[in-house]
Amino acid sequence: MSTLAPLCLSDMASPTLSPDDSSMSMSAAVSISPSDSENLSPDELELLSKLEEQNRLLEADSKSLRSVTGSCRTSVTSPGPPPLDQDSWELWGRIVTHWEEWTRRKEKLLKELIRKGIPHHFRAMVWQMLCNASDMPVKKQYADLLRMSSPCEKLIRRDIARTYPEHDFFRGQDSLGQEGLFNVMKAYSLIDREVGYCQGSAFIVGLLLMQMPEEEAFCVFVRLMQEYRLRELFKPSMAELGLCIYQLEYMLQDQLPELNLHFRSHCFHTSMYASSWFLTLFLTTFPLPVATRVFDIFIYEGLEVIFRVGMALLTVNQTELMQLDMEGMSQYFQKVIPHQFDSCPDKLILKAYQVKYNPKKMKRLEKEYAAIKSKEMEEQIEIKRLRTENRLLKQRIETLEKGQVTRAQEAEENYVIKRELAVVKQQYYTAAENLQSAQGLIRQLQDKQSDPRVTEELVHHLESELEQSRLREAETLGALKEMQEKVVELEKRSSSLPDESNIAMLQEEVQSMRKREAHALQVMREGQKQVTELSDKWQSLSSRGGSIWKDSPRKTPAGELHDEVMSSRLREVQAQSETRELRQRVLVLESQELLHEKQLSRLEKECKELRERLQNEAAHNKALQTQMNEDKRRHAVSECKNKEEVMAVRLREADSMAAVAEMRQRIAELEIQVTATLCECIVTLVVSRFPVICSICYW
Repeated sequence: MSTLAPLCLSDMASPTLSPDDSSMSMSAAVSISPSDSENLSPDELELLSKLEEQNRLLEADSKSLRSVTGSCRTSVTSPGPPPLDQDSWELWGRIVTHWEEWTRRKEKLLKELIRKGIPHHFRAMVWQMLCNASDMPVKKQYADLLRMSSPCEKLIRRDIARTYPEHDFFRGQDSLGQEGLFNVMKAYSLIDREVGYCQGSAFIVGLLLMQMPEEEAFCVFVRLMQEYRLRELFKPSMAELGLCIYQLEYMLQDQLPELNLHFRSHCFHTSMYASSWFLTLFLTTFPLPVATRVFDIFIYEGLEVIFRVGMALLTVNQTELMQLDMEGMSQYFQKVIPHQFDSCPDKLILKAYQVKYNPKKMKRLEKEYAAIKSKEMEEQIEIKRLRTENRLLKQRIETLEKGQVTRAQEAEENYVIKRELAVVKQQYYTAAENLQSAQGLIRQLQDKQSDPRVTEELVHHLESELEQSRLREAETLGALKEMQEKVVELEKRSSSLPDESNIAMLQEEVQSMRKREAHALQVMREGQKQVTELSDKWQSLSSRGGSIWKDSPRKTPAGELHDEVMSSRLREVQAQSETRELRQRVLVLESQELLHEKQLSRLEKECKELRERLQNEAAHNKALQTQMNEDKRRHAVSECKNKEEVMAVRLREADSMAAVAEMRQRIAELEIQVTATLCECIVTLVVSRFPVICSICYW
């Protein structure tokens, strides 16, 4: 039965369209360890020895023709590769037929076979089995997704022509390859809107389309994105790419320190040459035969092979790279390195697995990178918070500067009022001196009333004093009006300010204000008393000297002038008393203004404290909101993973049931074939032994 299994599998895995690799990957020799050889039967060991003998003959032919199997929309674009020999068909036929047994009991041997290369005839089936992508639920959604529209369609159309432009399958705007590539990329952009479309993923999908139909390529690509860290690589933030670059830099620093120093001295960053390695899995670096060999191992072992191959390339070319500058190294990576292993991809794989790779160190580096990124994120949040606080402080400073300007204007106005009050005080003192001099003059007049010459001089002197008194009176009235206007303005300004509620804190100001008020009242009473005394003296003088001035013909004008002088002096004294009252009101308003300023300062301080408290509460609320969103996201991720695990279990059960049914059908077919063969053998035997009887029966 084992000898017939490859014949059945040849119908299943008939030469499908391939990109492909070297034919030596189809029938590559396998190095088997003693522990693995114990698990093999003698027939299998014999097959492997024959493969090793044929490998030397197949190494020269590294170019396999490219072809593709399509679905209902695809067709063959180029002749298929030469058929595999019987030993390779039998070995890989057994692997595919007994896949679970090989993955469970002969895992090491399967790993070695995959590292030597999967034959392109079996590659589509093996890839699907390796990533467990057969019969995925999304396969049923594929036709519905193609009928929908995606926001990434324009980007996909633009980049399709840049994907494998020299390959026959993708050449031409309306080629089957471009149409299939567009359909798969569009369908994935609809089921994963966070990733959408990324240019590097088109090369991976293109390679899958060279091996299998659209629906199967779509399922394999979805599984690669979900289970092989590719989704994190192609996210808009590309956080996983940064982690891979960080890990590769550590390996370079640890294993090739001199080359690392050379790169740093020329500012040749790792991302400049290694980003495409991780984003396209070397599909844009190597020719397709070599790149497909790397992709075989990637589907089985994951991103580890990308690190190994990258370090192998750097190790092999260290001497040449050390002699180049930045531009030379860039050209070397683009033109020389991609074609070094065209004829011997096995050498590249051998070098790759001589590289030291420690999974524990990679996990530790992943944690370090996560901590660094978390710290950077915290620093960005802190910088953003400080910028916000800086902006608020600038606004506060501008507000305070405006307030300071207003206060400076008020202080200037207060200074002007104080100067005017000083001028009024000076005028008051001058008026008091003039009053004393007038009193002395009255005494002199009383003594010299009998002398006519003195009377004429007195009249002239009184006329001049009358004019001066009128001028001073006009000035005093003008100053009085200005003071009244300013008092009214200050009263309006004080009425617009908030009322003082805390009286206990302002007792000292009120007491000082009362003292000033009492002093001002006392001064005002003294002035009123002096005015009263002057008026009494004037009345007594006018009554005593009335008879003398009546007899003289020039007494009447002199008396009138004297009366006017005295009346002007009386008005001047009254104006001075009113000035004292206004000054008292100004003092009261100044005290009120001082109280209001203190109250405003306290209110501003309270407002500042409330704003700071509000900002702290808002920051705390934002942190809690962020934590809640993160918890929700983790919960959703865990639920998705649980659902995926349940679906995977169900799919595996369905696959196992289908495999059992298929095996039963094959057993029945083989039994029928064995029966038919036995019948033919019996007939042949009978014919050979009894030819006469057979001829008689025939006739």
